[in-house]
This record gives sequence, C-alpha cells and structure tokens, in this order.
Amino acid sequence: MAKRRQKTRTHVKPNEDEQKKIPRSMVLRIGSNMKNHSLTQLVRDMRNVMQPHTAIKLRERKSNKLRDFVVMAGPLNVSHLMIFSQSEAGTTQLRIGRMSRGPTITFKVENYSLAKDVNRILKTPKSITKESEEYLNPPLLVLNGFTNPAKAEPHEKLLITTFQNLFPAIQPQSTRVSSVRRVLMINKDAETGLIDLRHYAIDTKAVEGSKTVKKLINAKSNLRKKLPNLSKTTDVADLLLGPYANGGFTSDSEVEEDSIVDLAEDGDLAPVKNVDGEIQTEDVSNVRKKAIKLTELGPRLRLNLTKIEEGVSSGKVLYHHDIKKSKKEVAALEAKHAERQKVKDQRKQEQAANIAEKKAKKDAKKERRKQREDERKNADEGSDEEGDNESDNESDIPEDLDSDLYSDVDDMNVDSE
Repeated sequence: MAKRRQKTRTHVKPNEDEQKKIPRSMVLRIGSNMKNHSLTQLVRDMRNVMQPHTAIKLRERKSNKLRDFVVMAGPLNVSHLMIFSQSEAGTTQLRIGRMSRGPTITFKVENYSLAKDVNRILKTPKSITKESEEYLNPPLLVLNGFTNPAKAEPHEKLLITTFQNLFPAIQPQSTRVSSVRRVLMINKDAETGLIDLRHYAIDTKAVEGSKTVKKLINAKSNLRKKLPNLSKTTDVADLLLGPYANGGFTSDSEVEEDSIVDLAEDGDLAPVKNVDGEIQTEDVSNVRKKAIKLTELGPRLRLNLTKIEEGVSSGKVLYHHDIKKSKKEVAALEAKHAERQKVKDQRKQEQAANIAEKKAKKDAKKERRKQREDERKNADEGSDEEGDNESDNESDIPEDLDSDLYSDVDDMNVDSE
C-alpha cells in the first residue's frame, strides 16, 4: 500500500547579509585533564543546546590551546566561544568569549546535571536525537530575575547583552511560532546571585473536542498514529462527543489554565498589534485552544559569575566578584596594562621588521642563485658550440688524403727494413 503524501513547507533561505548576522558558537573543552568523561558529556549536551548554529562535531586534542580556536574562529565566522575547563583542584569553569575583541565572562560551575541524568528523574522523558526537528531552529531565550538593563549595573548589563547575543533575534512579524520547539531559561537568584540554566522542549496539546477527534487530528500530522475504530459507531455524534464527553469537550482538569493559548490552524499564534501601547488581538478564523507543555531536556547548570575581562582571556579585568580595588589601585593597574601593551606593540614591530629583513635576504639569495644558474646555462651553451665547430673541421678533411698519408708511412717502414 502506498504511503500518504505528506506536504512539506518551503522556507525562504536567508541571504548572505542575514547569514553574517546569525551568531555562531563553538562549545569546546581545553586543558590537559581530559579524563573527566562527565565534563566531556556536558560539552556535548551544551552543543545540542546551541544547535543548529554551532560546531556539533568538533573534536579537541590534549595539545590544543585556546589560541588555536581563536585563530580558526575568524575564517569560520564564529561569534562566540564557550570554553569549559577544569583545574587540578577539580573546579569547573565556563568562559563565554565574544570574538574577536572580547569581552570574556568567566563563571564558576557550582554543579551540573547531564541530559541523561535529567531523563532518569522524569516520569515521561522526551526522547529526541541530534537530527530531530527540535534542533532545526535555535531555542527561545527567556531571562528571569535580571535587573532592567536601563537600571542595571555595568557588569550585569554586559551579562544580559552577552546572553541575548548568543542566539539570533526573533522577528515577531516573520518568525513562525510553530518553528520554536525549544526554550532555554536562564534564571538569576536575587539573593545569592547564582544563575540557573534549564533547557526545555515545547509540546502543544489540543484541549477542545473529544479524545476521538484528537486522535483524528494526530493521525493527520503523524502517519504512524492509528485511526480510531469506527466499526461500532452508529452516529457521528458518538464520534464527536464520545460516550464520556461533557457538552462536546473533555475535562480540563488535566490542563492548567495558564498554559492554554489561542493557536491558529497552522500552529501559529493569533497575530497581535501594538496600538498606543496596548496589545490587541485580531480576529483569526480557525483558531483553536491548545495547552503548552514544557519537557526538560537537560543539561542543568548552576553558574556563579567570577570575573569579566577584556579580549579573549587576555585583557585586563573589568569586574571581579571577590576582589574590590580602590581608584588608586585601578589607576596603577591601567598604567601597568598600558606599559605592557606598549611593550607588546614594540615587540610586534620588531617581529615585523625581522620578518621583512629575512624575506629580503631570502629574495636576494634567490636572485643570486638564479643568476648563477643563468651563467652556468650560458657557459654550457658556449661549450656545446665549440664542440660542434671541432667536429665540423674534422669532417672537412678528404678521405683520400688520409689514405695516402697512411700509405706513405707504410712505405717508409718497409724501406727502413
């Protein structure tokens, strides 16, 4: 039996300018201690969170340094680096660096749970693979507990901006709500300042109609679903209402009212307009009520902001959670960094001059070698011409002259005897 034809939507691919604006990340692990398999799995789980605009198949080596990835980030249009590392004391750190001039935000990972650990504690876990539809689009970022950027301190404002720039901005007019299948929730505790990271999958479920109608709707979207048995049905009302339905609707006790939203028939939210600061909904035909359910995918992270520094882990410290310095100490550090930068620039100039000098010597040596080869070639051509002239002179001697000469010599030998 032939399969039913399933329609596929055609999506407009972004142009080159839009592709350049999309944030791309690399989640990696560096350090000599590569024996912690739990941290390696955490890196893989974070790559799933950052899909699809991340290097999912990246492989690190023990000999790799941070500089190797910084150099390769430019040609690959990578905008952010998420670096996990572990010290000899067992402390795990996460650094988020903005390419290519920074800043770099360093977190201490207080504790974490892997995706497989989260699935074990769930009653009904959601099993998805790396190639599932949930990973075709980036997750929806939700920030909770952070101060308003207009009133926040500089370090917190920078932290909010960094989190927002990890994912592409959402355009309400062009983004389809049905394409948003995941949520990344970042919550900050106001008392302790700790940051909790959670990763969820979004599921929608119809709350109107009988169970039989829901089965028909699910069978339309999923070919593996079986159609309901209608052999014992005598009236269409039995199909729509069901023997235990109440007025054509099932009980809403299983679904919370806050999780019910109005969705259009194609799965999008009813369009809204902002008029004079008020949000108003437009009349949309074929609007259905659906409940939104979040299923945690993992991993879980609890982060503690440690410091913020310029550059990619190579500049002066802009903010430190534990160390506070006076204005005099800050001025002394700035002078120290300025002197260090001056020495660094001078060293770069010397290296550039040395490279130019070596190149000039190499070019001069190459030119002398070429001249010697040309002289040797001209000398070889001259010797070949002289050899040709000698052979020509020998060929001018007549053959009969040679025979007479040899015959005279023989006669002289005979006479002497």
